[in-house]
Amino acid sequence: MNCLLTGGGGIVGSHIIFEWLHKAIVEKTVQHLFLIIRDNDHKTAQERLVAILQDESCPEYLNSFSLEACLEKITVIPHDLSTITKSTLEKHNFSTVIHCAGSTSLLHTTDSKEKVHTQNYLVTKQLLEQLPAAVNRFIYISTAYSFGIQDEKVNDNIENYTVTEFRNPYEQSKYESELYVKETCKLKNISSQILRPSIICGRLLDAPFYETPKFDVFYSWPMFLDKYATKATKNFRIWIDKESGLNIVPVDFVSKAILYAFLNPAIKELNIVNPKQILHKNYVGAVLQSFNVNSYEYVAEMPKDLNGFEQLYYKSIGSLFEKYVSVPDLQYHPEQILKLMKALKLDDTLGVHENFMNLIDFSVEKKFRKSY
Repeated sequence: MNCLLTGGGGIVGSHIIFEWLHKAIVEKTVQHLFLIIRDNDHKTAQERLVAILQDESCPEYLNSFSLEACLEKITVIPHDLSTITKSTLEKHNFSTVIHCAGSTSLLHTTDSKEKVHTQNYLVTKQLLEQLPAAVNRFIYISTAYSFGIQDEKVNDNIENYTVTEFRNPYEQSKYESELYVKETCKLKNISSQILRPSIICGRLLDAPFYETPKFDVFYSWPMFLDKYATKATKNFRIWIDKESGLNIVPVDFVSKAILYAFLNPAIKELNIVNPKQILHKNYVGAVLQSFNVNSYEYVAEMPKDLNGFEQLYYKSIGSLFEKYVSVPDLQYHPEQILKLMKALKLDDTLGVHENFMNLIDFSVEKKFRKSY
């Protein structure tokens, strides 16, 4: 039950480390974790791991164990994943890979398109090409939005759908990576699992609540308002689809779901989603009012004759999220994730709806600071 993890320095990857340690030390259902992580300008790879384990987002259930006890369960492989070689990997004893590394840039720029193609597709290709012969399972962490734009609810098997239209290059890079993983693993006689987390928020299942090492994706909205809300001196017309919403899952639920799939290899594909999205009309106003933007209205199409604040919004964050908040949302058949939630004894909204403003307020309190 040894495993290689990539992307341990990211939001999901760090929480996989936390969940792995709980299962290794407390439940004893897994053994050793090998972690590919780079040195950076400020810390060695080993120092970066220590920073992750000492971060404020580390769950309280690990407080019972010393840092040394945790480090005994993890071996750091200090390397850049884009140049990893079979000879480096063969030095370590593992049979499963959880590939979590990648870029989550949602921008439409040429640079962003190249970045997501390189970090999501080409790095995955490099890793698969260099796998030691001992590896017999490859778990790829994708995104629930790799289905692109669909008019019908989707289940966990992406091959049931025609996927041709995407909201951004990020979604496309994840879709293409999924196909490559499945095809390559089949050729190499390796079992593959594709796990697709939705939009990720801070911790909601285990204390410390609301914590996350990085305020990413939907947190960009309060970041924008925190910086520019004082410029909203006139009525703000915000374009949303009132019948649609965001599908948000807590990061600690995502890590639990990934380890659940690790321990249940019969799961071949899993959309790690919230069975119930939070509707835009139920949170947008509360967020705006929390930043003292009290004059606003929901509109069903892009407004014309934009005032100064509206120009700022629609040219920046509004364009980034347009296809997530202004059009019908991607919806999921939740049967498999509900089965998992029942096994983990979790409520059917994962605490997201009742804690949404707590998550927003917490991110503002923390000044959106990134950890380690």
